[in-house]
Amino acid sequence: MKTILIPDHIVNETRIEEEIFGKDYKVIAISSNSKKKISDKVWKRCHGILLWHHIELDKQIIDKFDNCEVIVRIGVGFDNVDLKSAKNKNIIVCNIPDYGTNDVADHAVGLMLSLSRGINKYNHEVKYNNKWEWGSAGKLKRLSESTIGIIGFGRIGVAMALRAKSLGMKIIFFDPYVPDGKDKSLLVSQCQTIDELLELSDVVSIHTPLTNETDSMVDSNFLNKMKKTAILINTARGQIFDLDDVYHALKSNVIQGIGTDVLPIEPPDQNHPLIKAWRNNDEIFIGRLIITPHCAFYNQESFIEMRTKAAEEAFRVLNGIKPKNCVN
Repeated sequence: MKTILIPDHIVNETRIEEEIFGKDYKVIAISSNSKKKISDKVWKRCHGILLWHHIELDKQIIDKFDNCEVIVRIGVGFDNVDLKSAKNKNIIVCNIPDYGTNDVADHAVGLMLSLSRGINKYNHEVKYNNKWEWGSAGKLKRLSESTIGIIGFGRIGVAMALRAKSLGMKIIFFDPYVPDGKDKSLLVSQCQTIDELLELSDVVSIHTPLTNETDSMVDSNFLNKMKKTAILINTARGQIFDLDDVYHALKSNVIQGIGTDVLPIEPPDQNHPLIKAWRNNDEIFIGRLIITPHCAFYNQESFIEMRTKAAEEAFRVLNGIKPKNCVN
């Protein structure tokens, strides 16, 4: 009997996975947030791993594997898996790139609307100050006369563009890995540099993977090139932010607002000045910063879909069938 390990996130329920793998497999869910809490014996015995984003499988852990044939990231990003170490041990690594395309784009639109329409600011003023004034959220710009700049024009970036287009926004994007012509097929405009995009955009929405190029991409240099009236949306990866620079940009009114579903450390350091200011409702941050708990992908349907597709991908590999989304 082969063993499938789910080291993180799921609690006391593996029905979906068990139905896919069947009676010849044993599914073990540990629900840990630390690889150090999982014994070497468990790592050694597993034949397949279904991994969320709470644990990093680095070389030290992968070297413990005796039987593992496949690691499937239950999600899009795979920066928490050492691909080189896995390849050296002939372990196939896969991801699920399409499970939450529409859901993440919907969440990004929700963050954009909340900030651009002043919804959180209005809610605060009504709730805490009994201020029933249409101007209490400050100067708002009509979305249909705004430009959205999308950084990363893959599945989710395109889904975001289609949603923004339905709101009447002008769409521009930057992605050096997208072939010429995609802009024409969608009737949008492609920027040749990220600086060009930042200078033109009223809204900047990030939809890139975490790579050496995008790690800490949003720093003071990036933020200072944006319009002072612009808002920034991040539903991609938290490490794309330099959190200190993001804090200073908001505090100094370098940009208007930020909506993010991701942070460099999750849960965040409660003593970081950005988090403290946000929690304490510091006046300058009210209505200008929205943080959600890495949940952009989530609804009942997407949760089932991503677990199902991850289990099916691992099952394919363990049964000698070519995987659909191998990343190493």
